[in-house]
Amino acid sequence: LFADEYQRFLDEDFDVTGYANNVIQVKVISEQLSKLAEGISLLDKEIHSQIVAHHDDLLSQATGVETLEGVLQMMQTRIQSLLAAMDRIRTKVTEPFNKISSRTTQLRNLQDTCDLLRRMIRIMYLSKRLHSQLQGGAREITKAAQSLNELDYICEGVDLSGIEIIEQDRRFIRQARKDVESQALKMLEQGMETQNPTQVATSLQVFYNLGSLHHIVDKVVTQCKENLHKNVRCYLDAESLSQQSSHGRAGPGKAAMPVTGNTAAFRASLWTNMEKMMDSIYAACSQVCIPYNQKFSRVSNFAILW
Repeated sequence: LFADEYQRFLDEDFDVTGYANNVIQVKVISEQLSKLAEGISLLDKEIHSQIVAHHDDLLSQATGVETLEGVLQMMQTRIQSLLAAMDRIRTKVTEPFNKISSRTTQLRNLQDTCDLLRRMIRIMYLSKRLHSQLQGGAREITKAAQSLNELDYICEGVDLSGIEIIEQDRRFIRQARKDVESQALKMLEQGMETQNPTQVATSLQVFYNLGSLHHIVDKVVTQCKENLHKNVRCYLDAESLSQQSSHGRAGPGKAAMPVTGNTAAFRASLWTNMEKMMDSIYAACSQVCIPYNQKFSRVSNFAILW
């Protein structure tokens, strides 16, 4: 059966159409048909002999296949039952879950809406109170700063843009904060110049309520240091001292040295400028001590209250 003439039928890529065309071209169709019939007969005999030789094995295999089909059928039935149970469970769980999700979303939106409405009501109330406090002038400036601080806390972390009912209040609050900071800064400068602890304390209280106390104190101290440094350089400038005493001759570099006979005048100018410099240092230290004392007093009071 596995002769060379039948070997081609074992190829995986056997072409039936090509084989038929070759048979037609050589014009030996009857001979090829007889060979094919003979091959089929031999193949049937071989199959029959194999069946006879392995009859018991084939029966056992057939029995095993039937048993396997029964097991598969039982598994399929159980799988269908499991799928049906899963569908029932899904139906029982999905509907309550969807309802809970929907109610949770509604509750979250309601809470956000209520929180926003509370903020809006509080902003409108504080804006009205701030308006009356600003009309009170310097007497109510600390209370106005406290209201601004509360407004900053209310508006923190929330996007209030696009809400028309409070848009005007928000513009007023921004402008009020600028006005309060400007008034407090002027009050602080005047209090430091006139050595008025009341004005300094009031202005620092305003900046404390606005949450910018440390920044303002550091800024004022830095400005005092710069002014003091400028005054010291001016008072101890050799050229300026020489011009104040007399017309001196030019020394090495840019230094102007006093001429002979004008040493007393130069010394008098030097001591006069030294006195002015010490007065300037004393005034600067006094100005710096007032805000620092008030600042530490505020911190101590806060610690005691805490």
